[in-house]
Amino acid sequence: MTEIDSELYTMIEALKQSKTYREYDRRRVALKSDPELKKRVDAYRLENYTLQTQEDDGTLQERIEEFARSNMGLSEDPRVRPFLDAESALCRMLQEITDRIINAINFE
Repeated sequence: MTEIDSELYTMIEALKQSKTYREYDRRRVALKSDPELKKRVDAYRLENYTLQTQEDDGTLQERIEEFARSNMGLSEDPRVRPFLDAESALCRMLQEITDRIINAINFE
């Protein structure tokens, strides 16, 4: 796997130099400067993920609406929405890379 490790290192370095990653990292550092806010954002992200991955037991819509109401003020902080947007862009980029690799090797 030595040849793959070498190429992987090159790819990781290219990812770190991408505009998408640099924006994410800049926003991440800004958010981490306020540990309490970072803690709140982490809780928000976890709850959001949990809601997105749960099956609907008949109360999902209500829980989503409550989640939106209870976190409305969080996105008003100028460090939060830009961080979440940058994180989302990075996740989309990584997903696209993964999809392209899987498709290129005909993985079924």
